[in-house]
Amino acid sequence: MKLFFSISIFQFLLGSVNAQQLLTVYDTSNTPLIINKINCLAKEGNILWSGSEYGLTSFDGLSWNFFLFNNQSTSYLNNILAITIDAFGNKWIGTAGGGLGKFDGTNWNIYSTSNSPLPSNIVKAITIDSQNKMWIGTTAGLAIWDMDTTWTIYQQFSSALMSDNIECIVLAFNDTMWVGTVNGGLTRVVDTSLVTYTILNGGVPDNTIQDIAIGNNGFRWLGCAAHGLSTFLYNSPPFIELSPANSDMPSYTINSLAIDTAGKIICGTYESGLVRYLGGIYWQVFNESTIGLPDSSINDIIVDANGVIWLATTNKGIVRFNEPMLYLSIQNNSLPDHPNIKIHPYPATDFINLNTALDGNKFAIKIFDVTGKKIREDFIQSTQTNFEIRMDISEFIEGIYFVKINSGLNTQSGIFVKI
Repeated sequence: MKLFFSISIFQFLLGSVNAQQLLTVYDTSNTPLIINKINCLAKEGNILWSGSEYGLTSFDGLSWNFFLFNNQSTSYLNNILAITIDAFGNKWIGTAGGGLGKFDGTNWNIYSTSNSPLPSNIVKAITIDSQNKMWIGTTAGLAIWDMDTTWTIYQQFSSALMSDNIECIVLAFNDTMWVGTVNGGLTRVVDTSLVTYTILNGGVPDNTIQDIAIGNNGFRWLGCAAHGLSTFLYNSPPFIELSPANSDMPSYTINSLAIDTAGKIICGTYESGLVRYLGGIYWQVFNESTIGLPDSSINDIIVDANGVIWLATTNKGIVRFNEPMLYLSIQNNSLPDHPNIKIHPYPATDFINLNTALDGNKFAIKIFDVTGKKIREDFIQSTQTNFEIRMDISEFIEGIYFVKINSGLNTQSGIFVKI
C-alpha cells in the first residue's frame, strides 16, 4: 500500500496549511532567476545559494543577488553544476565546461585544464574533507587538491576506478570517501586505497550512482539512475535495492538524496516528486496530488537547520517546503468528523503522550496502522476530563499510525509517526 499519510487527510489539512505557506515557489516570475531549471543548492547560514545554466544566485530570505562571471552570460563558468562552501566562506563552483571557480563574494579565481592539473573542465562534484583537501569529480577522473600545490589524480586506467565520469562525492566517517560514477559503480576511498563495487563484482544494483547520503545510523544510501534507492550498512555490502519492482518507492530514477532532521532518507526523483523512506514497507510521497508540489522533477535537495526542505527543480525554480508546518497542522487541526487528540512528541521513538478532553470515566484506546489493521487496544478509567496518557511504542515498527479514543458515544482521533 502506498503511504501518502492518506490523501484524504492531506486534503483536509491543506486549506489551512497553504494559507501559512507550506510551499513557496521562487522562479523567473518573482526572482532574478533567468531560468527555472536549477541544478544545485548550498546553504551558508541563512543564505541559500543556487546554480543554474545562467549563473549563481544568493537569497537571504528577503533579497536576492545575481552573479555572473565577468558579467558574461555566455561564459562556461556560468553553467553551474555543483556548489560547495568552505570554512572561510568561499564559494567553490563546478561548471559545465569552465572548470573550477572560486568566488569570495566579489572576485573569481578560475582553475582549469590550462592552468592546473584538473583533468577536465566539466566539474560535477566538489567535497572538502576534514584535512581541508578538496575532492573534485570531473568527467575525466577524480582530483584531490590540498588547496596549495599538490594534486592527486585518479583515473580509470591507472586506479581501481571503473569510470572517469564522476557524478558525486560524499565524506563519511574517518575520512572515508564514497564516489558515485556514471557506468562505473561505487568507489570507496580510504587514504590511497580504492575499492570499487559494480553490478558484476559487488552486487550494487546500478552502475550509475547519481547521489550518496550518509545516515547517522550507519546506513549508506545510493540514488540510482535506473534502480531506485539502494542501501547498505557501514562499509559492508550486500546492497539492498528499493525500487518500484519490490516496494512502494514510486521511481526508478533518483537525482538527489538528503538526510532529514529525523535521520530519514529523502529522495528527489526524476518524475515522482519528493519521497521519504520511513523504514519497513512505509513510504511518504510528496507530489502534486498530496501537497500540491508544483514540479515532480527534483534535481537537488538540502534540509536546513529548521527542518525546512529546499528543492532545486527542473521546471519551477526553487521550492521551499516548510514540512514542519505540515506536521504542526496535523497536530493542531481536527481530523474529519472528530476533534483531534494532541499527541507528542512528533515524531516519536519510544513513547507517545496522548492528551484528550473527552468526558467520561471509561476509555477505549485503539491504534491502527496505515492499512487499517488494529495494532493495539487498551482500556483505562479516569475521573478527569483533561488528562494525559503515556503509551510505550518502542516495539512498534517505523511508520505512521492512527489513534482513536472512545468514551461512550464520543470519539477523538489522532496521528503519530514512529521513527
